[in-house]
Amino acid sequence: MTRAPEERESSRVPTALLYACGLSLVQYLGAYMRLPLVPLFARRLGASTVEVGMINAGFMLSATILSLPLGLMSDRLGRKRLILAGMAISCLTSVFLLVASAPLHVGLIYLFSGVGLACFSPAMMSHVGDSATPRFLGRAYGWYTSALYLGMALGPGLGGAVATRGFEFAFAVSALITGAGILVGAVRVHAPSPPWTADPAKADLRADFREVVRIPAVVACWVATFFSTYAWGSLFAFFPLFARDSGISIAQTGLIFTTQAAANAVCRIPIGHLQDRIGKRRPFILWGNALFGLCIALTGFAREEFPLYLIFCGVGATMAATFTAIGAVLSESVETRVRGLAMGGYNTCIYGGFMVSAATLGFVIQRFGYAAGFASAGIACAVSTAAVARLLRRKR
Repeated sequence: MTRAPEERESSRVPTALLYACGLSLVQYLGAYMRLPLVPLFARRLGASTVEVGMINAGFMLSATILSLPLGLMSDRLGRKRLILAGMAISCLTSVFLLVASAPLHVGLIYLFSGVGLACFSPAMMSHVGDSATPRFLGRAYGWYTSALYLGMALGPGLGGAVATRGFEFAFAVSALITGAGILVGAVRVHAPSPPWTADPAKADLRADFREVVRIPAVVACWVATFFSTYAWGSLFAFFPLFARDSGISIAQTGLIFTTQAAANAVCRIPIGHLQDRIGKRRPFILWGNALFGLCIALTGFAREEFPLYLIFCGVGATMAATFTAIGAVLSESVETRVRGLAMGGYNTCIYGGFMVSAATLGFVIQRFGYAAGFASAGIACAVSTAAVARLLRRKR
């Protein structure tokens, strides 16, 4: 009976988390409007399949290199500055695409776009962890990532729909959506109470990094994240081209991505709640990662819309199980003062997986076909689960 008020308090959604969810939805809605369009836009400008892969690889390269240091900066300078900087860069990406006239321009713009993601994602993930109590972490990351994936769900469909009036119109709408989010974030994002501030004079960056990488659970989450996004990156970069060659329209391609992201978003909150109730997150990482890889591996063998919708639903549900658990395990495994560093490493693995996928699978697909490319990516993800399981069994 004495725990009842505490339980009721832990069930309330913090106001800071609600604003984090809203800004994440806006950020990813604007960014993912570009997802099915940029490969086709680059192809219209004369890019080859390999060049399309390299454009995505450049985007991921900058995000990979900068996520760790910018996550650390959010520990030192505060989350708000990095969140708003990331949104501003995303807005400018859409504006710059309006004047791109060659594949090189698209590549340089996407290189710049990666900086925005490296600013936004570690800072926002850390802000969510800062804003939630330990009892609420699963639900907090469930709410946050549901909003994020709702943006991802709506973005491709909206992008495909407005692109019927031209790529330029779609990029302009994307910029306006993200710009509106910046105005809200400038007013409504605040440090959680009680605030935590770093003392730069006492900061030992090497010691902080050593502390984080010596935690097996953190390394396990990073490994699972890298291989999951390596597999997802095969679809992120090359599925629009696969769909076009299979006779699927741009609008349907956007809706297939929307189906994946919608399944992802719908599953996040109940899965996070279930994890909080049973107190076990690690089985969700292992089973989710293995089944996610299997779904990716099957994609290239489907040539019609209906089986692709089913596969992408599976991709979304298994991604929800894996990444909700990863976010919570990372947050509860580290202290607040190094949370940005841990989340920066997590985002480095996300974008590193995307980058390696885009840079390597273009050659595989060009030589052996889409089925071989998607299968190799999915199998690598599923096999990595063994290493993740071994790390999760180790004590700190």
